[in-house]
Amino acid sequence: MKKFVSLAFALIVTISLAKGQHTFHSLEEIWSYANENSPDNAFYRLQVEKAFSDQKTASSSLYPKINGGISGQHNINIAATPVPGEILGRPNEVEYIQFGLPYVYSAGITLSKTLFDWQSIYQSKIAKTNTQLKEAEKSLYEQILKEQVAQVYYATLTAQAVVQNAKENLLLADSIFQITSDRFWEGLIDVLALNQAKINRNNAFDKLEQNKSYLYGNKSNLKILLGLSISDLLILEEQIEITEPDVIESVPQNDLSIKLYEIQLANTDLERKKALSNFSPKLDFITYWGGIQYQEDFTFSLNSNDWQSNSYIGLNLSVPVFSGFRNKSQLSSAKISQSIARHSYEEEIRKSSLNDNILFNNYLTSMHSVQTAEQNLELADENVQLAYSKYSEGLISLDNYLSVHDDYLTVESQYFSRLSDYLINKAIIQSRNK
Repeated sequence: MKKFVSLAFALIVTISLAKGQHTFHSLEEIWSYANENSPDNAFYRLQVEKAFSDQKTASSSLYPKINGGISGQHNINIAATPVPGEILGRPNEVEYIQFGLPYVYSAGITLSKTLFDWQSIYQSKIAKTNTQLKEAEKSLYEQILKEQVAQVYYATLTAQAVVQNAKENLLLADSIFQITSDRFWEGLIDVLALNQAKINRNNAFDKLEQNKSYLYGNKSNLKILLGLSISDLLILEEQIEITEPDVIESVPQNDLSIKLYEIQLANTDLERKKALSNFSPKLDFITYWGGIQYQEDFTFSLNSNDWQSNSYIGLNLSVPVFSGFRNKSQLSSAKISQSIARHSYEEEIRKSSLNDNILFNNYLTSMHSVQTAEQNLELADENVQLAYSKYSEGLISLDNYLSVHDDYLTVESQYFSRLSDYLINKAIIQSRNK
């Protein structure tokens, strides 16, 4: 029974770990996952959906409207209507007679359609442009997300490689300490050399712990971007060693950022036209089909004989004359907003071009630097191996070996820093590819 419980528990733990494990083999894989699962990107998707709904709402004003209704009215005082006296046999006189009954009921259907309303037309166009704006914001965020993911992804891969190297350095420091300890007990060296070996091993251990902490921080930041929880297991399989750097000839223009400002400029132009349309007339068409009944007392009949037909067709033309300068102020504000948007659009084009040049220059610099750093790393590694062999054979002192090893650590740190810069700059350029 205990064996069964243990197996069941192990199975549950295995399933739980499998559900929370995420393995990625390349930057493209992690880009795809981030695009689908980023919590912030989900927010932008909802913004696009809302914009589509607002667009449909704005466009509804262009369609006819049909309303059905029923109403009742109690005429407390029926107005008297003047009629010629000849009708009542009193020539040359005017008589006032009350027409109608105290209670009036009407029921029918009203169809109305705005025939001429530039405000509704431009409002519909603005809503459509707002949808395009939200889509552009979403696309631009996805590009920025790819840049952020690439930066943290390569920082994490670099940290993984540094941790692995730190483990090897710790093993090497242990080996040096063991050799030094043996020589100390053989009486070949003094306690000063032994203490140096101990310090070297402790420093190697401390460096390993620092690199583990750096790796943990980068993995946590990557989980945030991917929408993962702290308990999820994140595994990155890609190795960051490179043989020949890929050469990129040019940096694609940041079209998504420019498009965003372009849509904003188009939107302000529509806002200006909408403000200008406040001065234009509005023409509505109205038609009504229904019936009406009159009653002496408070009664309501459903008998068709008690209902009289009541239908009409009408046109309503309204012309704005004076609005307390509101329309004029709105037009002035819309023109200023359009000027601001045009200035921002032109500035974005100018800055984008400069930033592209900076990015391309950083890419070329990092590419050349990583090639040099890689050669230096190979030479420094060879020197460490030679120094270790000579120290093991007693040909050089511990001070000489530690000096060579410290040089190697410096070159190693430079190499991983240059490699990370190169991969990040390359990924930022690649993130602009559709």
